[in-house]
Amino acid sequence: MENNVGQNDGKVEVAPVELTQIEPGQGTMPGKDAKDINLKMILDIPVEIRVELGHTALSIREILKLGTGSIMALDRPAGSSADIIVNGKLVGQGDVVVVNENFGIRITKLVDPEQRIESL
Repeated sequence: MENNVGQNDGKVEVAPVELTQIEPGQGTMPGKDAKDINLKMILDIPVEIRVELGHTALSIREILKLGTGSIMALDRPAGSSADIIVNGKLVGQGDVVVVNENFGIRITKLVDPEQRIESL
């Protein structure tokens, strides 16, 4: 019994292919319009922004002893800048301020764009 499934007796089928012509400025051609379209695509992507005043390490025993009024020492001296972190990457530093009874941050330093890109 011969199995002829998938066999074409050594013959190769050839068919013409039609390709669409791409005009300048169409598709992903480099240029100002393409950059504007790419920028518009990412402008509404949500990102997580975190402001860190400092860090500390505690054991579970120490954490369980914490209560209202407990003081936890951080690794930074008073008056030092807080880190501004976007999606887990440091992008700058700033001073904590109060704005209409809410905390805010006044940016005092930004990481160079090249360093931000390298950290990705």
